[in-house]
Amino acid sequence: MDSLIFTDQNGNITNGKKKIESIANGGGAGTKEILCDGYFYDVTNFISRHPGGSVIKYYTERGEDATHAIQQFHQRSAERVRIMMKAFKRRPASDSELGLDEAVLKKNRALSEDFTKLYLELEEEGMFEPSYIHNILRFAELLVMAAAGFALIQCQSYFAKFIGSVLIGLVQGRSGWMQHESGHLSLSGNPKLDRIFHAIFFGLGLGLSSSWWANQHNRHHAMPQRLQHDVDLNTLPLLAYNAKVVKDSKDGKRWWIQYQSYLFVLIDTLLVGIVWCVYIHPKYVFKHKCYFQLANMFAHWWLISHLGFWPGLLSSWVLSVYLFLNFTLSHTHLPVTNEPSHWVEYSLLHTADVEQTPWCDWWMGYLNYQIEHHLFPTMPQFRQPRIKDRVKALAKKHNLPYHVYSYREAVEKTFRNMSNVSNDLSKM
Repeated sequence: MDSLIFTDQNGNITNGKKKIESIANGGGAGTKEILCDGYFYDVTNFISRHPGGSVIKYYTERGEDATHAIQQFHQRSAERVRIMMKAFKRRPASDSELGLDEAVLKKNRALSEDFTKLYLELEEEGMFEPSYIHNILRFAELLVMAAAGFALIQCQSYFAKFIGSVLIGLVQGRSGWMQHESGHLSLSGNPKLDRIFHAIFFGLGLGLSSSWWANQHNRHHAMPQRLQHDVDLNTLPLLAYNAKVVKDSKDGKRWWIQYQSYLFVLIDTLLVGIVWCVYIHPKYVFKHKCYFQLANMFAHWWLISHLGFWPGLLSSWVLSVYLFLNFTLSHTHLPVTNEPSHWVEYSLLHTADVEQTPWCDWWMGYLNYQIEHHLFPTMPQFRQPRIKDRVKALAKKHNLPYHVYSYREAVEKTFRNMSNVSNDLSKM
């Protein structure tokens, strides 16, 4: 697979050694440009046609650099993107246009050079190649768990029904790990095929829209924990992971927010799941005419309806807690920012790994390696444990933190953060 490494005007590979820093609209009034590998590219007329959605707008802001975002988001379509970008009007970027001081420029260039070197090494080693055997085993696990869950729910014993409902909830949650993999185009390695798998795993497994998720999740990956950019911070009115997301002091004093550390597991996760399933996602697929996704969503709810009301409700609650709790562990208790950051800094300063052990790898579907995942989002997630030591060495070389917490520590930090945010907002 060719990497997305751009060339200078003489056709020489830059390998990230050129300027890697921001975005300024120096091409004229109304012009929208992105900075990539030392050049500003005019994307004014391309923004509305960008297949990845509105996330491209983030990189038209002054101080932003799209180099590594393009390199990593489009790792499996590098040649196509390279050809597309040749059609854009471009101009060299001068240091004065980048909006960053000399020390930051020097730091970012060194960080970019080392990150690109690591990326090329991993690509050469085949770390971005999927494993069909691994995927078949994961899918077989889902089928076995689902069959066991449905069989237990048919029993007369209430205890058996309870265990069956929990199993069905876990099947749905673990379908979430599979949809996440296919959503990043790292399940089969074939983008077209992975989008089909994504619609099936997310629609049939969870009753949700894969396109909606991709649009939202891309923005989270672009700038994690960045205010007004990371959509995962937009959790009001039910939750507030950081006091800075609350603009009106009255909102921060509402009952839901003040008791969020208690309500999160009991009801918040289920409410969010229900709203997604019955309103937000159906509305999205009808509006955008995503009929294949809609068919899978209907199939999901047809299957769930055959569980019975209480088993269906319990399995939905288990699903919601399992997914939402595990997704909160790697980000929500970490600092937010208003400032542009380097791709590597977003991953190391605003993301944490959780217990790098086999049981946690299974429980969290390898998403306990969130640092590695944010650095290399298209890498099959089961390969990320194999690169953790090299990522840690990169962090150490550049004096950046590499957070790893035990599962218990991560849970405690997450709920303590919710409680602290509630206390801070009560005093506003």
